Amino acid sequence: MRLGIISNPLSGGNRKGLAAIEALLARRPEVLHREAQNPDDAAAVVSVFADKNVDVIAVNGGDGTIQAVLTALFRDRHYASPPLLAVLRSGTDSVIAEDVGLRGSRDRGLRRLLDWLEAPAQRFSIQKRPVLRVRTASDRNPRYGLIFGAAAVYQGIEYCKRHIHALGLHGEIAPSLTLARFLLAAVRRDTRILKPVTVTVRVDQDPPQQSEYLLIYISTLERLFLGLRPHWGKENAPLHFTAMNARPRHFLRALPYLARGRTTPWGTPENGYSSRNAHRIQLTMDSGFILDGECYRTESHPESIIVDLGGTATFLRL
Repeated sequence: MRLGIISNPLSGGNRKGLAAIEALLARRPEVLHREAQNPDDAAAVVSVFADKNVDVIAVNGGDGTIQAVLTALFRDRHYASPPLLAVLRSGTDSVIAEDVGLRGSRDRGLRRLLDWLEAPAQRFSIQKRPVLRVRTASDRNPRYGLIFGAAAVYQGIEYCKRHIHALGLHGEIAPSLTLARFLLAAVRRDTRILKPVTVTVRVDQDPPQQSEYLLIYISTLERLFLGLRPHWGKENAPLHFTAMNARPRHFLRALPYLARGRTTPWGTPENGYSSRNAHRIQLTMDSGFILDGECYRTESHPESIIVDLGGTATFLRL
């Protein structure tokens, strides 16, 4: 197997430099190491890796860098068959790495990966995850990722970047503090922090329904930070879709169960909570959304956003 590493020097875990990475690779000239600071850079690097027959790509960056790599792989199709991906914990928060990343710090993860390439008989696991394809009416170029969110998710990411990261707090503690602040806002119905968003939702072939929502969440991951698993649908479909309306009932009773993916008599659609697995979700709204930690604003008002299956990514776990 040939390894290629994509490093984003602007990612939170890389801001102190890449000297440790370069030191680990000093005696490994067969490993390709390229930097990518934006999606165009990532696409160019993936194209080079495909030409060089790289079949294991290590992503040394945050969730946004992972999204850029997935978009290059599944939109631009440089590979006939997608390569194996290894995710290092190098982001500001590294939410995706909680589910499919290499264990340990960035440097320990890379060291373990290099050792595995020399002796693949070491213990490892392969994790497959469906990839979200996100299309908007105003943008012909779809984006590919693993976590889509609107309403509280979008507002929470913006809050985290403005207030939590500004304090120098990163890693699991940053989204955890943001979650705590937004839970408090939900309990108090504090619309200064948490604003309901009007969304028309159509899941698969169901009729569209318009309502005000506090939360829209679509993902293919099985675990988030703190072990959260906020989906409990039973359908045989690849996309986990969860929504909470603007006035949920029995919030404090339902939350401990639903956040772990467990059903409860309080967590029903009648009380404002819904979750199902689907193949296609269409949202029409006049609000922003996030994909893998990156914030986007809709360009028309309102705008239709379609989230469906874009392929399957394979991740190496060590």
